[in-house]
Amino acid sequence: MAAPRWQKTAAHGLAQVPTNISEWRDAVYKYGLRHRTLEQLCMEGKFSASTVPKEALLTLRPIWPEKKGPEYAVAYITELDYFFNEDHINDAIKLMGRNLLGLDMLGTLFQLICDPEDTPISTPPKYSGTLAGGLGPFSMLTSLFNQLEDRSIQASIEERRVFGAPRTSRFYDAMQHAARDDPESPTYQTFEELDMVDIEMADSDDQPSPDSPPPMFSTAAQGAEEPPRRTPTETLVADFIVTLLGGLASLVQGLSPRPLCMANSFETTYQFGPPSNPTSLQHGSMQFRARVDGSIPFSLSVAGMPREAAIFEVKRAPRGDIDDGVPVLAQQAMEHAAYIWKCHASDSTWENTHRTYHTFMVAQDHLGFHISIGTYDTSYLEYIFGPGSQPVLPTRGTNKFPFLQIQELGPFNVKIEGHLRIFLRIMLAFILWQLEKASEDAVFKEVL
Repeated sequence: MAAPRWQKTAAHGLAQVPTNISEWRDAVYKYGLRHRTLEQLCMEGKFSASTVPKEALLTLRPIWPEKKGPEYAVAYITELDYFFNEDHINDAIKLMGRNLLGLDMLGTLFQLICDPEDTPISTPPKYSGTLAGGLGPFSMLTSLFNQLEDRSIQASIEERRVFGAPRTSRFYDAMQHAARDDPESPTYQTFEELDMVDIEMADSDDQPSPDSPPPMFSTAAQGAEEPPRRTPTETLVADFIVTLLGGLASLVQGLSPRPLCMANSFETTYQFGPPSNPTSLQHGSMQFRARVDGSIPFSLSVAGMPREAAIFEVKRAPRGDIDDGVPVLAQQAMEHAAYIWKCHASDSTWENTHRTYHTFMVAQDHLGFHISIGTYDTSYLEYIFGPGSQPVLPTRGTNKFPFLQIQELGPFNVKIEGHLRIFLRIMLAFILWQLEKASEDAVFKEVL
């Protein structure tokens, strides 16, 4: 009997993610990537963000500086002067401190799910669900919290599903693309996802009839592996973050006549590459896919930009600082990169300017939140959208070529009231910033 095959993990074999240019350069030398080019991104084979080879990861030049704790998160984000600023934070503090807009419900939430600071006595989990009447839009959180506590998969993120289950019989599903191999296990689905465009077209008159034959080929990229669907426990985690942030937005909704920053758990797949005007045949393999678990949309649609102002990533188990750190950060780096590609692929205005951009990701590993901020500039965009033939490590000016820097903030432990309060303050400031962009900030100023 053949030995079972294990699913690949992101950046397998990489001892640590680079925290600075020197460590990145050392890794490039160690793995013989000095002359690797971006157009050779898939030289190690097909992959998605969750199975990215270490060579492909290093090709995109990501750097993860040392993580900053929750107490430094607000200062770091406001100093960027890109998302919200100190005024938004101060407004969020006032709204929460004065219990305006129904935010007094957060005090009840803290009592139910956070560890008590002064006394070890707390409400047993089996009774906490009966006390959720005063939580309003947060009422589901106690049940989700208890399910995550009781059903937590204690295995580390390094442990993966085993392939080799009996093959399922093939069937035709009119909602799926046909040119897919049968899944090797019912727990590891690789079907094409329905994206937002598919859903928006569901009521159109030109839909194919049920008797239409399956398409002869898939529209999915041939050089990219389809990311795996999230597990049931990861779905619970996604429900938790959407209920928490969606409840926060619903309390502020009364200040805006339009739907406001409502968090969602819609899985969205971004594709990095290939270039629209390839200069060589190898460019066809310069592509991969990354699926995020949800997002907060922009309050106002921006031409040429994706719908998502912030993106979510969820994991079913708590993250270990050593064993689990590399694959998690490697996957998130590729998700940042794919989101960056989506942001700028159809917008060429960046070519005539020199500026710095940022991405915003919220990651929840079981009951712990992390915020990661990606920082890149025009020169990095020139690298990923350029001809792709320049070496990963240029022979000259090695201290000046561009990187994707990703600063992680956290962890914000849901069970620690101080952590959760800071996290919610940040996300409330994010919502108020979106209100301001929609020119509706005067309303909540009146509330204050």
